Amino acid sequence: MAAPSKVEFPGQKKQRFRMRGTKHANEATANKLKRELAKLLENPRAHLPVMTWKGKLRWGRTDPVTKTMRSLETIIRKKNDMTWLSKRMMAKRGDPVAKAFAGSLHAAHDEDITVVGKFSSGSFGSASFIRRGEGKQGYLAGLQNYSNLTLRMLPWEDHAKRGMYFFTWKGGFVCTGPKPSPPDEWLDDVLQRSRFTFTKYDDLSVPVWATEGIDGQSVLDFHSSGEGYIRFSFKHGPVVAIGFDVLSKTDKKESSFIHHLALSMLPPFLPSILEIDANWTPKGWGKDTPLPDSAAEGMEKILDAWQGLTMNEGVISLAIRRAVLDSIDDGLVVGESWITGMDLEAIEEALQSHSGSNDERHLAAHMLFASMKEGSTDGEGLRITAKGDVSERKAAALEVMEGTSCGNVLGALWEKWGLEGLAGLGITGAEAEEIWKKQLKKPQPFGNFLKSLDSARETAQKIARFPTRNDVLSGATGSVHDLILQGLLEGDGKAERVATQRHDSIDSAAAAWAWLLAAGRSTGQEWHFEINARDRGGAWLAATQQLLEAGKTLYNCETEQVEKATEGWMEAFAALKTATGEAN
Repeated sequence: MAAPSKVEFPGQKKQRFRMRGTKHANEATANKLKRELAKLLENPRAHLPVMTWKGKLRWGRTDPVTKTMRSLETIIRKKNDMTWLSKRMMAKRGDPVAKAFAGSLHAAHDEDITVVGKFSSGSFGSASFIRRGEGKQGYLAGLQNYSNLTLRMLPWEDHAKRGMYFFTWKGGFVCTGPKPSPPDEWLDDVLQRSRFTFTKYDDLSVPVWATEGIDGQSVLDFHSSGEGYIRFSFKHGPVVAIGFDVLSKTDKKESSFIHHLALSMLPPFLPSILEIDANWTPKGWGKDTPLPDSAAEGMEKILDAWQGLTMNEGVISLAIRRAVLDSIDDGLVVGESWITGMDLEAIEEALQSHSGSNDERHLAAHMLFASMKEGSTDGEGLRITAKGDVSERKAAALEVMEGTSCGNVLGALWEKWGLEGLAGLGITGAEAEEIWKKQLKKPQPFGNFLKSLDSARETAQKIARFPTRNDVLSGATGSVHDLILQGLLEGDGKAERVATQRHDSIDSAAAAWAWLLAAGRSTGQEWHFEINARDRGGAWLAATQQLLEAGKTLYNCETEQVEKATEGWMEAFAALKTATGEAN
């Protein structure tokens, strides 16, 4: 049945349709494609890979690249026969590369280019091309954009999947057959086009390329050099080394080196042509001392992730350093340095790059030294972070992370190693214990703490005079005793706030009232206490006053008077116990 007739009206504009995936070619795009297609038509063979492999596959079979090249040779001989090219490019069967090649040669005869196709690939890049025939879009784009070093390999992806290797660079494009044998010119060009600047060492046993600060011979011997490096050992001989310092300086616009290297060959499988390893040890690590096995395992995982393009190139050096540091199972790790931890001066020297005063650094060194003498008791180490947090680490070493201040080191270790640190400063015994307890209960910045250490020592010495300070005292006697010491050490105001809080028994309330009366701070506080508590506290007033006066005498007396004042304190204490009915 015939289709219904179409009615056209006077002045009606004719509609134009454009195929999906195409665009109108601007002047720059059209001129670029004309130049590319003119070169293709003039010398088609120059746009094909050179077959450097002359062997045969198993059972004498011809390799797929040679078969395709024979088909292309036939097309080249017919490159000006438009009728023949039209049939070849529209063929339903035949070599896919040959169809795209015929279509591209046919397009090369076009005088005007107005509409072009748009090809885009995350791996091979993007380009404009002329759609012609039944050839695959990517193959057409690759053949028509030979100047794109990566895209030119795309028409040969099926051959690569069948085990053939291709290498592309500015000066050439080759197929090395089933054996990946990159030409020397390929490596020279790839390194020159990378984001790094390399120095070539030709006077060594094999060619070595290295970035600034990396010694070529050290790379060959796999010894430490610079700030560490990653080594690429190519199976055909050459070696390339990239220093950690330049590897970490990456720009989002710059291509990843590993990506750049992989996309200069097809298939982009780097392990087929090279091996990658890394060399880095912390400062102070023995030259002939091997790293733990777990360090090699950690570095291998990171390098595999880099090759797999799942890890950002800018963090590779940091990740490798962290893997090595995390594996160290003995000694002391300070930032990116390692020491045995058995030398106090070495510890203090290692802390020089960590912020803090000399006094803080000196005390921190003593505490770290004390902790290292004990060592790990459960096979696990500790890590002090830049924020002063303490976390466990699998390896048994003690680690002070980079950026951790000496004050944060002191805060993290004070509870367990504070007494040993004070002993290193010559403060021991009861005096040290009082200073340690006070800083533990009411911590202040260690810079201020150390500045006021003389005052703290004087206070600690006075606190140590009270023989009953460490006794566990209960009942009313204990309550009065604690309030008197608190008033002497922290001030009557603090003791008054404690005394006027709610009490769980009449004896406790009575003891508080007795202290308030003795200290002269009872005015206006009566409403806090029941009448029974005030009566009982009044009965204990004389004994409480006696103990308070004895305490003031003991706290303020000269050193030579301490013994006599201590006797007075103990007598007053016994009298209070008798008054409260708590004497033995």
